[in-house]
Amino acid sequence: MSQELQRRRRAIVTGLTPYMNEPLVLEAVSLWQQHYAERPRFSLQGFVSELCQLFDLGERRHQIHMSLVQAMTLSERELADDPLTDSGESHAQEHPFSQAFEQMMRSLWDGIGVRAASQLRLDLAAQLRSNQVGTEIRLTMEYWLQSPERPLAPLALGALRDQLNRTYVLLCERLGPVEADQQLKAAYQKTLSTQVDPAVLRQLL
Repeated sequence: MSQELQRRRRAIVTGLTPYMNEPLVLEAVSLWQQHYAERPRFSLQGFVSELCQLFDLGERRHQIHMSLVQAMTLSERELADDPLTDSGESHAQEHPFSQAFEQMMRSLWDGIGVRAASQLRLDLAAQLRSNQVGTEIRLTMEYWLQSPERPLAPLALGALRDQLNRTYVLLCERLGPVEADQQLKAAYQKTLSTQVDPAVLRQLL
């Protein structure tokens, strides 16, 4: 990766840090890298618009845009560290519960099929908005459910257990308790066959 691209990525982190917590900054950087990194340095309007829509930050759109533009002009020593220098393997080691939850959910989605999995993600997102869930959990989960091909940002074990329980309740409503149990068991067995630590998976359940 070019030094210029890495420098711009550090500028994105620097500009967003006053407005987002670390997991959401990481999601925002991932979004920028996938869709906006190849655009000219100061063409940030589209990126800011998408961020504000995804993370419900419309009221701060102007401030975020100006913060990013300013960050692009900072010197190397003034920029935040690059958050994406670690490999995916180290991410999994640092956040084993998030990695186990993600693998379990993917196994479940594979088991119930594309259409049912898509509906389940929509139902989970709707629940996040209607229940008393913390802002960080809601935004992190919403963004991942909208873009499930991306890694899930780290969340606490309690929050992940709660989301898995909500998933099971929704499965029971849609498939009935017997099939829901079967699908969950099958997903658990499939997840055990991956590199997920069985002890971590048991704690998650």
